[in-house]
Amino acid sequence: MDWTFWFYWIMATTLGWILGGTVFNGIPLVLSGVVIAGFQWTVLYKRIRKAWRWFALGALGWIVGYIFFVIFIPDELGFLVGPIMGGITGLLQWFLLKEEFEWAGWWIPISMLAWTTGLTLMPGALTSGSLPGALTGFTLVILFRYSHRKQVNEYFL
Repeated sequence: MDWTFWFYWIMATTLGWILGGTVFNGIPLVLSGVVIAGFQWTVLYKRIRKAWRWFALGALGWIVGYIFFVIFIPDELGFLVGPIMGGITGLLQWFLLKEEFEWAGWWIPISMLAWTTGLTLMPGALTSGSLPGALTGFTLVILFRYSHRKQVNEYFL
């Protein structure tokens, strides 16, 4: 297992959560997601093709997920924030991962589970970033190690 990658991924997700929620405290959930996507890109940029899309898709996922949550989910169903944010962000990130890995479809339910754990089941200053980081990072380690990389013609990307 690539423990170094996993550690960096957890740190990127945790620091993104903390910085997004404390430094940029206007809309902390959205800004945390955007900062997380940027920090995660720094871990991925040498491992997948066109990794800049990770930042774009991750940030877009958090923005769209937040807008969806605010418009369509009543306050009494606030516990759905984790699965909604994780699901929408995971779906958008899957578009990049499916070009890299055969088992990329697992990313969506794992992302939902990870962000449900961090935002709904065990929210906290550190746990809201570190728990999702640990779960999604472990998933990426598995994808890098055991899922076959897809052969993609670089000219068409």
